[in-house]
Amino acid sequence: MKATGWLRALTTGTRVIVGAALAVVIVVVVSAAVGFPVPVLARDALRIIDTPTPSETVAVCPGPLLATGRTFGAAGSVSVASPASVVSGSPEGTPRDEAISTSVDDGPRVLRLDPTGDVPAAVAAAQSASVADDDLSGFAAAACTSPQFESWLVGGATTTGSADLVVLSNAGDVAATVQLTVYTSTGALTPPGGRDVVVGAGSQVVLPLAGLVLGELAPVIRVQAEGSAVVAHLQTSRTQTLQPVGIDVTGPSTAPAERQRIVGLVTPAPGEGAASNVATASVRLLAPSQAVSARIIVFPVGSAQPVGEPVEVPLTAGIPLEIDLPGLSAGTYTIDVSASSPIVAAGWSSTAADGPRDNAWVAASPALDEPTYVAVAPASDGASSSFRVLADDAPARVTLTPLDGGAPVEIALEADGSQSVAVPSGVWRVEASGTIFASIGYSGPAALAGYPVPASAEASAAIVVVP
Repeated sequence: MKATGWLRALTTGTRVIVGAALAVVIVVVVSAAVGFPVPVLARDALRIIDTPTPSETVAVCPGPLLATGRTFGAAGSVSVASPASVVSGSPEGTPRDEAISTSVDDGPRVLRLDPTGDVPAAVAAAQSASVADDDLSGFAAAACTSPQFESWLVGGATTTGSADLVVLSNAGDVAATVQLTVYTSTGALTPPGGRDVVVGAGSQVVLPLAGLVLGELAPVIRVQAEGSAVVAHLQTSRTQTLQPVGIDVTGPSTAPAERQRIVGLVTPAPGEGAASNVATASVRLLAPSQAVSARIIVFPVGSAQPVGEPVEVPLTAGIPLEIDLPGLSAGTYTIDVSASSPIVAAGWSSTAADGPRDNAWVAASPALDEPTYVAVAPASDGASSSFRVLADDAPARVTLTPLDGGAPVEIALEADGSQSVAVPSGVWRVEASGTIFASIGYSGPAALAGYPVPASAEASAAIVVVP
């Protein structure tokens, strides 16, 4: 019995010792394994990179100058006041010229051109028109632009003497449903007349701005489209004491950004003409979503020295503000507006001279850092057309080359410098060594107009698909 007990104890002790030793070995092995990298099977995620085939390039013109209330018994009817002259061109060929269906006989033009390989075709087009009637008078010019799903129209009014029209053009194959948000003195609203506006495929809709909001001195309109992109323009016209004092057609301003440049605002001399007591230049601003303080600096074209001190103005979110620019001598100016949150901006000026008068809105210009093309529409009698350019924060050398041949025009700009050079009607290639902002402007004793030089059509970006 004693032997058996001794054997059992020995066996049990051996198991304990072996188990303890094994535990120690396991702990040592695990501890050592933590300190060494463990082989891992790694595999890159499956990716498919493809560059979509670019679609055709489309440029839509606003169409003829329009008048309302000329039909007896139909105050809201729209009729053609004056046809527009269109200039267009492309280095890749001749764009196809088509018409958009409207309720008037002479509708807007649509220019189309198929891509060249993997790069969209460059199409430049612009239009101009003059009118001298009892209810409308002046000169207007506008660029023909590409359809967008969102646009900002900065300009117009619905006070006494204004008869402004929102023009929506759909060059697509499907209908567009458009929402118009009007920013007013009481904030943003979507009026019943601007809600779910259907613009049929290949058609145009014209809406009186006064039918959306009344009594607004400085509205801003946000245009949002679904189903198909649209081109938005704003025709503005004014009368004073039953006399027409100007007409204009303006396209979208640059999308909200923390810095906006308005290039080429023309002003007459203070006190010139019978309307010397009326402001002849102003800038309209809007901070769509956040209250901010905006800083306005005015520069004469050709000079790096500002006019006076910078002006700081507080902007309430969603409420536009128009600031007069008094005391400007006769000349051409650029306006630099900056803020710590996105804003939109445009400038306005008037000839304010005796006899026939005119006024113009000049939208903020986009940054140009790639070669682009711009069309210069014909000027009216007695007026001249010019290319107005502003350099960004670095020097730039700009080359203007006429598409139909001829000697190029060279412009050297200092940092933040600007110049204006006369250019005839036609299509021009714009190329710069740095970032610039530019516009086409028209000025004369009774004619003012201007529109930004658009950015180039870029090649379609590659799409990366990751499952």
